[in-house]
Amino acid sequence: MDWRQYEDKILQHFREEFPTAKITGNVKVSGRLSKVDRQVDVLIDDTLAGFALRIAIDAKHRGRPIDVGDVESFIGFCADIGANKGLMISLNGFTPAAINRAHNDESDVELDVLNFEELKQFQAFLALPYAGTHGVAMPAPFGWVIDGSRTGPGVAALYQRGRTLQTAGEAREWMYVNFYRKDEKTPSLEALIEHQEEYMKESFPRGTFSYRPGPSRQHGQETRIRTFTEPTYPTPEHTGFVDFKEFVFFCVLFTPVELEKRNLRKLDYVLRSAVPFNISHAPKPRPSQSTQPGNA
Repeated sequence: MDWRQYEDKILQHFREEFPTAKITGNVKVSGRLSKVDRQVDVLIDDTLAGFALRIAIDAKHRGRPIDVGDVESFIGFCADIGANKGLMISLNGFTPAAINRAHNDESDVELDVLNFEELKQFQAFLALPYAGTHGVAMPAPFGWVIDGSRTGPGVAALYQRGRTLQTAGEAREWMYVNFYRKDEKTPSLEALIEHQEEYMKESFPRGTFSYRPGPSRQHGQETRIRTFTEPTYPTPEHTGFVDFKEFVFFCVLFTPVELEKRNLRKLDYVLRSAVPFNISHAPKPRPSQSTQPGNA
């Protein structure tokens, strides 16, 4: 397989994954910083929750693993063309330093790396977690997956690709999402937060709370992020809330302090991008009446 066939396979894969997006191969994009045209192997332009999403894909057809210098160059490239996500796909893998550099970058560009043989197992950006009649369409941050097996708390968990929920928990770096349906007793986000604080203080009287506004959303729904710190907790607990009309969506993040800045950006991304939907459950059919023998 030559480099043209390699790029074409990658292009076709993403066209199948994102049939409604604008996807072009071998395209020129004007650099915002360099002021010159930059060549992109595969470019995906789409919208998610009303926000423009640009993904640049670099198809590396090389006989050696991709190194840290290649990753650093691609980070700058993505910033130049206004891509908020970048994906490097390598025919022959990546060095450990390259993988670390991709997953630990602190820029606004979310970067991921993937071997070509893993492309068929690449998980799409969108999942549909729900509880009862409420749910959200939500993306996984680059490099993370959404696990809907419900083996942990919440209706779905998020963690780095290549890990399991157990190993992510051991690394103390993961999230889970859940929903709260508003009712007369708890009709608002403020009421839910107050209710949660009451029972958390009962269980953890030494715990402290702090709050800050969450990311802005196109349709103006309020978002908020709460940080709960408690001496016996292995990490702070960061909970992001989105106040929808009929329910509150929340996402809880656990992260080592040294990775807090990077992972709070991922939490912001989930809160900003989640799109609400309602589910109508069809009524169960009534049991059919018994028939007399021979009248079936």
